[in-house]
Amino acid sequence: MAHLGMVLQTGPYTYENADTVVKLADTALAEGHEVSIFLYIDGVIAANKNIDTPDERNLNQLLQALADKGAAIAACGACSKFRGITDEAFADDIEMGSIVDFADMLMEVDAVINFAM
Repeated sequence: MAHLGMVLQTGPYTYENADTVVKLADTALAEGHEVSIFLYIDGVIAANKNIDTPDERNLNQLLQALADKGAAIAACGACSKFRGITDEAFADDIEMGSIVDFADMLMEVDAVINFAM
């Protein structure tokens, strides 16, 4: 099976990129593929559990569900810090990472899809 990497750079409630990442990752996991997701720039906001969101589109919970299914999810620590997000604001299985973790992900995956503006 393939190892799919995704980079989410856009905010969760400005574009539908976060929703696409969640649906694509869920489908890939269901088909037996490995999935790694790196939250970068405003993409880190999707993992913030302190945002008051509608239940049907709570991206933090949707990302946690992906992690529960085996997706590796990391958020850029500098991007998070600059947006006032601490690692306590993330779901349990979402790691505060660095650009080094991003580079490691790029080395491990078979394909990368970048979700930007």
